[in-house]
Amino acid sequence: MEHVKKMKGYIISFSAILLLSSMLLFALFYSENVQSRNLDTANIKKYSKLEFIKDDLGFDANKILGTGISVNRTGNLELTFNEIIPSDFNKMQRIVKWKEFIESSYSSINNAEIKLGIKRMDKVIPIKFSNGLVYDYNFDAGKNSVFFYSTTGNTNISEMDLNLNVTGSSVFVSKPLLSLNPDVTVNFNYIDQNALNEKHEIRELDSSLDNTITIRFSDDLRDVIEIHLGNVNGKINAVWVWNKSLSQNKINLVFKPVMNAIDVNSSFNAFLYADLNYFQTDLNSNDLIELKQF
Repeated sequence: MEHVKKMKGYIISFSAILLLSSMLLFALFYSENVQSRNLDTANIKKYSKLEFIKDDLGFDANKILGTGISVNRTGNLELTFNEIIPSDFNKMQRIVKWKEFIESSYSSINNAEIKLGIKRMDKVIPIKFSNGLVYDYNFDAGKNSVFFYSTTGNTNISEMDLNLNVTGSSVFVSKPLLSLNPDVTVNFNYIDQNALNEKHEIRELDSSLDNTITIRFSDDLRDVIEIHLGNVNGKINAVWVWNKSLSQNKINLVFKPVMNAIDVNSSFNAFLYADLNYFQTDLNSNDLIELKQF
């Protein structure tokens, strides 16, 4: 009987020790789990804040640039650009002021170190698309232009609308040349203060050639707007609208190229070719600024 009592005592003691050990292990596990959850929550907050800042600056970039861009991906890929050449404001000066704001007040408000790298913008403001297309606004003194091309070699434009409304009175608009092997259809519309030179034409062009349209505003052969379509500076199926007019006659440009469709399941993004460098405790990021308008 005494032996049985001792056995019961051992069992009770062992059970108590086992229970206490289990409780201790559970407490340790719970503590570690809480710490892990707190760490995960902190990481989520940091990354969420970074994404918010990227989105915020991406929307700001649209307004800063002053270039209207819209996308239609039903069937083919259609991009529409709205631009004034030269711009009504100094685009580069505005970007520099934006950079100063980001690196001072904006960084301070967000308790982070944020830098905007714009070294690539040497007389050009590039917008790059995720499929290799590029839209450059060139601000060379007295010769502002826009240049649309592809880094992969060919934009694959099959047709385009090219609309120019110019503040000025032209004296000459070149006639289209006959293309023997046309593969691009251009709906060309031109209006200025000389109604005699208004054009509404369908032009069939060979994209392997440099097809040039010249619009002159005086007897000076340098006083022109030049439009290059096709093979431009080694870029195939490119478009270059170059305002070389001596008085920098304002061009209101609406340009819509139509290209091969993109897979509906793939993303299509546009980026200002400027580096956004973000530094905060245990989190560094270096990305291009994505334009948030599509």
